[in-house]
Amino acid sequence: MPFDLQALYADPDAVVVTAHRGFSGCYPENTLGAFAAALDLGVDILEFDLRGTRDGVPIVLHDATLARTADRPGAPGDYTLVEIKTFAASYWRGPHDTGVKLSAPADPAARIPTFEELLDAVGTEIGLNIQVYDTSPPLLAEICRLYRAYDLYARGYLTLSTFDEAARVRGLDPDIDVCILAPAGSLKREALERRRAFGCRTVQPRRADVTPEFCAAARALGLGANMFYANTAADARTYVEMGLQGLLTDRPDLILQALDNLGRRRAL
Repeated sequence: MPFDLQALYADPDAVVVTAHRGFSGCYPENTLGAFAAALDLGVDILEFDLRGTRDGVPIVLHDATLARTADRPGAPGDYTLVEIKTFAASYWRGPHDTGVKLSAPADPAARIPTFEELLDAVGTEIGLNIQVYDTSPPLLAEICRLYRAYDLYARGYLTLSTFDEAARVRGLDPDIDVCILAPAGSLKREALERRRAFGCRTVQPRRADVTPEFCAAARALGLGANMFYANTAADARTYVEMGLQGLLTDRPDLILQALDNLGRRRAL
């Protein structure tokens, strides 16, 4: 049976675990090694970020510059893909919020993957939360082309910053699933209803948004809610007990173990 992302939320007692930039707490973020390690743990969704090279290739990179993870000056749009493939991509160690920049790459062989390389590497039995930071028209069109070519409709969605960006995606392909972000603390009932009316099936609250009332509202509207972020067992317990159905994490190992201890890990 084909992988169906929305089926993960059908069980009210399930908790969906998303590996933020792969298993980024212990492996270089947004690299194929981090995604492979997350898959080995049995996560439900991989989250990653897309930006564009100078020659218009979508690559997996969070920051607007290469300084933190690749120790290079400038933005990805300053370089061709061939140039970027010469850069080591492992200068950051640890979670996104508490990690440190290294003086030398942890894995000199690790490189920034393209969107297509990632899709080829991870296979078809995993959900994908694809955060698009570069929404320039040519790059967005290429991202949507690859979404279609790899038939991501049932298992992936594009996470975007604004309704305008989401409308542009819908103009390119009305069947692409989108998640529209909001400033921390602003995902109240009205904001959830606006996203549901737009056709969103998933929301990504921040920690400041999540209360028992938020969780109940999201469930009532049929919205899968994946919170950014939870990196400890205590975090998992706190938010799952509020009724939250999804967690983004840099440490999926700790979160999966915590859910097992709570009897709340999804049956695979």
